[in-house]
Amino acid sequence: MLESYVVLSRKYRPKVLEDLIGQEILAKSLKSCIDNRKVPHAFLFHGMRGVGKTTTARILSRCLSCVGEHGLTNMTSHPCGNCHSCLAIDRDHHMDVMEFDAASRTGVDDIREIIDSSQYAPILGRFKIYIIDEVHMLSKSAFNALLKTLEEPPQHVKFIFATTELYKVPETVLSRCMTFQLKPVSPNSIAKHLQIIAQKEGYSLDQDASEVIAEESEGSVRDALSIVEQSMMIVSNSKTITSDIVFEMLGRSTNREIENLLHLILSSDSRSALKIVEDLTSKGADPFILYKNIQNCLYKMIVESTNSSENQKNCQSIQNLLYLWQILLKQTENMKNAHNPIQVLSAAVVILSLTASFQNIGDLFIKEEESPEKQILNKVESKFEGITISEIE
Repeated sequence: MLESYVVLSRKYRPKVLEDLIGQEILAKSLKSCIDNRKVPHAFLFHGMRGVGKTTTARILSRCLSCVGEHGLTNMTSHPCGNCHSCLAIDRDHHMDVMEFDAASRTGVDDIREIIDSSQYAPILGRFKIYIIDEVHMLSKSAFNALLKTLEEPPQHVKFIFATTELYKVPETVLSRCMTFQLKPVSPNSIAKHLQIIAQKEGYSLDQDASEVIAEESEGSVRDALSIVEQSMMIVSNSKTITSDIVFEMLGRSTNREIENLLHLILSSDSRSALKIVEDLTSKGADPFILYKNIQNCLYKMIVESTNSSENQKNCQSIQNLLYLWQILLKQTENMKNAHNPIQVLSAAVVILSLTASFQNIGDLFIKEEESPEKQILNKVESKFEGITISEIE
């Protein structure tokens, strides 16, 4: 019988609070709650995709359910991982730890099922724990049905909610939960973590490649592991992952190519800039990723210009760069929805090049006192100046 393949994000999913990547404050807070026996009845974890919300919920459920190898341990911030409760949670077989996906179970009937079952005592553990993922997807009636139980739950019940869109959760629910934010993980932390994982898998991941992947993941550990896993499939023979392989796989361009392209745009050399865009896309570069890379490179230039004491004196140049960045921001939706994104990218390059030709961005705007409409109005006012209404009649 063939063994089922387990993806890296599941294979190396953290089992204890100390293993959470880049969430030190969260881990410290949860440890304090558990060790001091001040565990609230409802937790809510929120943050972007892939930062560990569901993983934290499962770790917390292990902490609350662990009984130790001899069955005598009270809830602990350091679950043993070997007792029947820990093993059952790891295998998703624990009868008292129930995980629901609110994206597929959004109705009030689903919540009533939870409310009804919460009245009964736990079978194996000390608590009945309900993990509701993507809780913001619940309907309004479902939220309303949950409120009373959420405010005064039975002593043996704990709720753990997770969401990527906190603003969609009603305030009446938020006020009944202890809320924790999981922050995007820093690129340095992700890069170090990826190198450890690659080494465990028998691969060599060079520093540049890990940094490129960390930057591409935008703070999501799961996304970063997915990219590493895909890279491993490509280099299964050599077992060496380099930045060139990552760039080629992602359809990205090197930093040098992006910086060269942006330099041509800022120099108003639209013809050469379009030629580079054509060359990069013909090599397989994704137009949207190329567009995003230009935007990121421009943003870094703005930050460097702002932090430089020499460039702070030249506020006008920073203003120009910010205006170009705003143009890129406004065109982002067009890039996402375009039938032919290469055309939108090329048009954006031309617009940026033409706009960059103005030394002073204020030259793009017609001052009100110099506008044609204002000039005509001034002439009319001067012609009729001093004339009363009776004289006109």
